[in-house]
Amino acid sequence: MLKRYLGIDLGGCMSGTSAYCLIEGDGKSFTILDLVKEPKHKSHQACRDFIKEHLLVSGAVRIGIDAPLTLPRKLYDPAFKPRPRDAGGEIDNPYLYRYCDYYLFKTFGLRPMPPAGDRIGRLTARMIELLQDDALSNIKERIIEIYPKQIALELGLQAYKKNPQSVLERLGCEAADLDEHQIDALLAAYATMMIDHGHTVDVQDRDEGWCYPLRLKNNEGL
Repeated sequence: MLKRYLGIDLGGCMSGTSAYCLIEGDGKSFTILDLVKEPKHKSHQACRDFIKEHLLVSGAVRIGIDAPLTLPRKLYDPAFKPRPRDAGGEIDNPYLYRYCDYYLFKTFGLRPMPPAGDRIGRLTARMIELLQDDALSNIKERIIEIYPKQIALELGLQAYKKNPQSVLERLGCEAADLDEHQIDALLAAYATMMIDHGHTVDVQDRDEGWCYPLRLKNNEGL
């Protein structure tokens, strides 16, 4: 059965770097329906309206977004007792990193940026604000957090941003002149479809949100 999936590489409101990829597929193949860049906005409201419209009209059964959807709980809940971690450096700090960030580090050797940090914090705030919008109440459960770099590594693509064509060849699709943000949106859409078909891991921690990794079973994939 064909279903729609939306992948978003989220950027700042006024940067013009956000990209949206809408696909239709069945977990074995897919077709790109739309692949667009978000224009630069002059106001916060225009920025919020743009993403809300795409979330509401896409018809996607699941939406994968490359941006933190939550903050480290220890930042706003002093009584919270985080799960133990076994790592050196800042990734061990529950005020900076959520358990899912630590999981990506320990499992895949990745180093996500802190959700409240200077570069990513504005994206985290953008998503938290959106998820509190009553207009999106009926689709909140469809939205998941993903990490394109992990998706690319699971597909065997090491330096994919330097070679966008490698992503298109690996996924068996065609598109012209994609920049790195559109490539990440495409990876997000693909992974969201595969995650919907069970190619992921069980949620290890529900207290701080979860970033869903792609896990291809028995080398399955497109």
